[in-house]
Amino acid sequence: MRRFLIVAAIALSACGGGKHAASDGTPPPLLIDGRGTAMPLEQAVTHIGFRPYVPAQALAFAVLPPLGDLDTNAHRGIGIEYQAGPNAMLLSEWPKQGFSIAFGHSGILGDCKPEHYSTTSVAWTTPGNLVMTLQPDGPVNASEVDREAQRLIRAGACRR
Repeated sequence: MRRFLIVAAIALSACGGGKHAASDGTPPPLLIDGRGTAMPLEQAVTHIGFRPYVPAQALAFAVLPPLGDLDTNAHRGIGIEYQAGPNAMLLSEWPKQGFSIAFGHSGILGDCKPEHYSTTSVAWTTPGNLVMTLQPDGPVNASEVDREAQRLIRAGACRR
């Protein structure tokens, strides 16, 4: 049962968002806007119980509801929307909390091995017991998300 709840939570985090043209000239909303409580990074890290990996080109931060269990600092995650070349991406990080995270044909997620949970979104775990997801904010080829996930891992996203 715990595995199903985690898979459902990750899948729901992939829904919605995306860049849509605004008719009044205002910038479109960010994907992160509907994910959690937006706040500056300095404030967000006081509401989570781990040190997050933060990409250099960060645009916005949000504290995310936990994947499961109580809504406490120890269980909450963080979302970071950032610019990756021409694409906006949303990197989300949560404590694994001892859950088995599985989807797709390959079974349980492995450390630093991204697996698709939707056409253009990937997830992986870290040796430090974090669950990370990466999804584009707008239309992108799956190969671009795959390359970006590998870049993040090489840059230190798996050292958490």
